[in-house]
Amino acid sequence: MAIEIVPKLLLPTMDTERFVRCSFSLQDVESLLTIHMSELPPFIIHFHRLRWHRVTPNSACTPVLTHGCQMAVAEVVNSPALIHYIARENVPAAQKRALQHYRIYLGEGGCHEAFAQSVYSSGDGKASRALASFANGVRMRLRSLGS
Repeated sequence: MAIEIVPKLLLPTMDTERFVRCSFSLQDVESLLTIHMSELPPFIIHFHRLRWHRVTPNSACTPVLTHGCQMAVAEVVNSPALIHYIARENVPAAQKRALQHYRIYLGEGGCHEAFAQSVYSSGDGKASRALASFANGVRMRLRSLGS
C-alpha cells in the first residue's frame, strides 16, 4: 500500500515565517499543541488519546517528512511507522483500528508527529477547548455506533 498524506486541519496562515513558538502539554486523554504566530491568537491542536509523540528539529526535516503538512495537520495513511509501532507495542485490536498517524510542519518549530485516535483544533480560550472536547466526544460515540 502506498503512503498517502491527507490534510485534516489548516492553520490560520500557511506562512511559516509567522511562527513564533509552540508548546506541547498532556492533559488526561487530551494532548495539546499550542502554536503561537505573530499577529494571530494562539492556535490549539488537540490530539485525542495520544499514544506517541515526536518532534524532529527543523534542521533535520527532509522534504519527504514535510510534504503535505506545512502549517497544516495531515494524516499519514498507510504509515509504516504506525504499523511498526502497533506491532511493537502490542496495541489491542479495538485501539489499533482507531489509531491514526498525524504530522504537522511548523518551519522553525520543526515537524511534530503523533499517533492518536483523532485530532481537532480550537481557539485559545477555556470555553473553546471545552466545546471542542465535547464535540470530539460526540464524534467518537457516533463513530463507535457505526462500527
